[in-house]
Amino acid sequence: MTRPLRLRSHVASAPTRQRGAATLVVVMVLFFIIAMVAAYTSRNLVFEQRTSANQYRSTQALEAADAGVEWALAMLNGGRIDEQCMPTPADLTNSTFRARYIDSIDTGSAHTLRTRAGGALLMPVCVFDASVEPNSWKCECPTNGAASLPVVLGAAPKPMFRIKFALSTRADTLAIVSAGCTRPDASCIADVPSAPGGDALAIVTALVTLKSGLATPPLAPITAGRDIIIPVGANPLQARTSTPVAVSVRRAVIGGPINIAGAAGTPGPAPAQAPWLPPLADDPSVALDPWFAVLPPDRIFASVFGMLPQQQAGIVRFPIYPDQPGVVRIDCTAGCNSNAINTVAQRNPGRVLWLDGNLVVNGDIGSPLPVSATLLASEVAPAGPVMLIVSGNATLTSGRVFGAIYGTAATLDLGVVGGATIQGALIAGNDLSGSGTVIYDADILNRLRTRHGTYVRVPGGWKDF
Repeated sequence: MTRPLRLRSHVASAPTRQRGAATLVVVMVLFFIIAMVAAYTSRNLVFEQRTSANQYRSTQALEAADAGVEWALAMLNGGRIDEQCMPTPADLTNSTFRARYIDSIDTGSAHTLRTRAGGALLMPVCVFDASVEPNSWKCECPTNGAASLPVVLGAAPKPMFRIKFALSTRADTLAIVSAGCTRPDASCIADVPSAPGGDALAIVTALVTLKSGLATPPLAPITAGRDIIIPVGANPLQARTSTPVAVSVRRAVIGGPINIAGAAGTPGPAPAQAPWLPPLADDPSVALDPWFAVLPPDRIFASVFGMLPQQQAGIVRFPIYPDQPGVVRIDCTAGCNSNAINTVAQRNPGRVLWLDGNLVVNGDIGSPLPVSATLLASEVAPAGPVMLIVSGNATLTSGRVFGAIYGTAATLDLGVVGGATIQGALIAGNDLSGSGTVIYDADILNRLRTRHGTYVRVPGGWKDF
């Protein structure tokens, strides 16, 4: 009786030992599915990480290239620099950034670029290296050798840009081609750059043009917005010119005497010695410009320089001439003599000098044009012709000014000695008083028009493709 009972017990207990197998199979399947989902999710995560890293590098390269354009534009409007692109205003043996890469600008404002031995273009390079100090860019501005990388190289990625200048289809414009990379590498500074392995390359191009420091050169040696007044007993105010127009004046020449002469110094018609004279409308050597008669002084300034000198009341703020980076403002409230002006002019060749105060010409200011027409003024010792805008008086005591003087005061007073000579032109936005000699020099005025001023962006000239 007991044996069948044991058999039934054995048979009944067999299914109990097999009861967890199906659950195990289900759990394994679920684990497999979860593992597949996790693997797929990880794959997407790796892809997103790679995409983010690529986006970061490409954005960094684009920002480096854009920074290169802004840097190059600022450098074009600066003073003298060394091989590391650092300002060295007191070292007159160094040239400006503009002169290092622009060989010449002709009378039609067409640019010629500098090249190194072999004909390749000169190209400045900058590399960002935060390990030296925060926000530290290390640059090289070669004058003859090939472009090279500053000594901040290493295994770690470092943003960099390389600048190349190119001629544009318009003669008066210049293209700044900035190549930005995320790692300093020889491939990025090549004439045709390429991205270093595993890193990004971006190229940004911007067209720039020179906003001339003397947009419309005068046609006469002496120009006055209102009256020319020569105090009685003062030395003559003399104008020497080879052009038909000797003096351009808005209303009248009063006082006396004024001596107008031709190119060879032959005395021309001159008013008689008298304390007051009527307008010289019948004197063919003196042009009474009717256009000036309807222009206020600020508009006369704008007609010469292409910009207004100051903000206008009741008008939304707009750019004015003295705010340009190519203009150097000098505090002359206590007076500035020739030596002080020469010091600033030599350190900032190609830039307009705005004098807040009085000028005393007691020696030479600036220098004649260079013998070689291919040199920029910044490479001429000491400074080349100068463009001076004076808010006070400009007393002509002795010496010679090579360039042009514009007076913004109600009366530009030259003093009664008249011992100095201006070789270029003299312009008064209002009245002109005093004595001196002005020799009209079209070549100097054209040099001021094409070489002095501020480089600015051309609207619509930016692209990154």
